[in-house]
Amino acid sequence: MTVSLELLSRGPARPDLVEDLVAAEADLAATLARWSAPAPVPVRSDPDLGLPSLDAVATVLADGTPALVDVAPGLADDDAAGEQLVQMLIAAAHSGVGFGSGLVPRAADAGQVWALLAGAVAAMTGRDVRAALSNPDPGALLGLNRSAREAVRDVVTCVAVPAADVDRVVADLAGSAPSGNAG
Repeated sequence: MTVSLELLSRGPARPDLVEDLVAAEADLAATLARWSAPAPVPVRSDPDLGLPSLDAVATVLADGTPALVDVAPGLADDDAAGEQLVQMLIAAAHSGVGFGSGLVPRAADAGQVWALLAGAVAAMTGRDVRAALSNPDPGALLGLNRSAREAVRDVVTCVAVPAADVDRVVADLAGSAPSGNAG
């Protein structure tokens, strides 16, 4: 029997795109621990924008820790907050510290989750992040190859939703997936 030495140094396999993506905030640490990722660090929002500063997010990411952030203002029609969210996704996509270090955004529904995933793909590939946030395509996201879907999870590590909404959001994510591509 032959064993690849490269495989010995790998940690637990990363989750696929929507696998254990959504969790109640109280359960985030346990969810992330399955892949040896540390508990996320809440990053305080700037009172003017409603989103954290890029410096604050970058500091958390540089420590190899997921950054728990409120993103709703960046998904609304506020240009300044939208641009801040774009820059935050770009920073997370290019932080270069690997799984467990991405954003853990707070979201309210499956539409926001798909928008964040689409924005992460756009940030990783140099495409228009604002357009991706505005018009996510779940079919295209789920059509990415497995390695690409896992890489998206480097940017959006997990998504926090209110505990009462977890089951609904998970069901909505599964329901918006084209048949045969449930993750």
